[in-house]
Amino acid sequence: MIKILHIAKPIGGVGVYIQLLTKHLKAEEFCNVLLCNKEDKITTFKNSSEENIQTFHINLNREIKLLSDIKCLIDIIKKIRKIKPDIIHCHSAKAGILGRLVGAYLKIPTLYTPHAYSYLSTNSKFKIYTYKQIEKAFKFFPSKTLCCSLSERNRTLDDLKFKEINVLLWNNSIEDVSDLAVNETENCLPKKYICTIGRPSYQKNTELLINAIFEIKQQQKDIHLVVLGVGFYSPSLVKIKELIKKKNLESNITLVEWLEREKALSILRKADLYISTSRYEGLPYAVIEALALGKPCVVTNVDGNKDLIENNFNGFKVKKEKNEIVDKVFTLINNEKEIERMGLNSRKHFEKKFNIKNNISLLEEIYKSMK
Repeated sequence: MIKILHIAKPIGGVGVYIQLLTKHLKAEEFCNVLLCNKEDKITTFKNSSEENIQTFHINLNREIKLLSDIKCLIDIIKKIRKIKPDIIHCHSAKAGILGRLVGAYLKIPTLYTPHAYSYLSTNSKFKIYTYKQIEKAFKFFPSKTLCCSLSERNRTLDDLKFKEINVLLWNNSIEDVSDLAVNETENCLPKKYICTIGRPSYQKNTELLINAIFEIKQQQKDIHLVVLGVGFYSPSLVKIKELIKKKNLESNITLVEWLEREKALSILRKADLYISTSRYEGLPYAVIEALALGKPCVVTNVDGNKDLIENNFNGFKVKKEKNEIVDKVFTLINNEKEIERMGLNSRKHFEKKFNIKNNISLLEEIYKSMK
């Protein structure tokens, strides 16, 4: 039995990642344990035998706070000595820093999954430089980086200059959601709409999307956008609501603050297409879900997105620029045959590369190779 300790703030995509891998790894071969903030455990984590995953709590801050981080590091060391894992798997920047330090100190094999590097999350030149130098420093540690997309792997090799032998790849993968039962929601949505998933934030670049919808409305008055996933941590929500009001788009945009995943996917299932204006991604689960549901996608040509969409095959990759987004959305919403063709290709692409039932064996082999 291989015991794997996950150190993370298990919210958003990180939470989905941990939830899926703990559910699909063979329970008779792998024991998963979670170390996280008490308030961050908003998802139920179970193994393949439907048993709850054991969880321990720490005080893991998102921001850099030296004194607090040192206390957290010491607490992690104490808990790891009690848990006695065979492997540490740390997720995202802060857990990645602390987890790799502890792994090196206690001589425990350690994996780090960035889920999109922190230096992509800011436009501050100082922060970009600082965060990148911190990541580069770990080239000299015995840990390995387990990337969640090919573009994240390439960035690790090209940007950070890690040795190829220390950089692994396991694509984010999901269960087939196409056969989920249709759920009726309380949202009164029009018959035709486009959909996006993600909290209003710097990463999701929601302002660009709102401005694109405004331009589309000038030519197509009934355009409607549904924004799912506006929930627990939406730093730009107030600003986005103000922009929607300013642009007179209240009747064209529906913000859905919280829905169970099945209901959210039911809304996505009925959409004409999926759209993403993100500044950066790791490998976005929302786009993978759109592929699984047979949706063509219009996405910005950034890490993660570009691993999932091929131009004119299952959608379009666009610049982070309003006019190109508008043009490609129009290309699709007024052409049902193209929507159908690209939707079928999306489904095929999902089955070929991103179905977790086909991919989980590779992750199992990676864990076994670390022990």
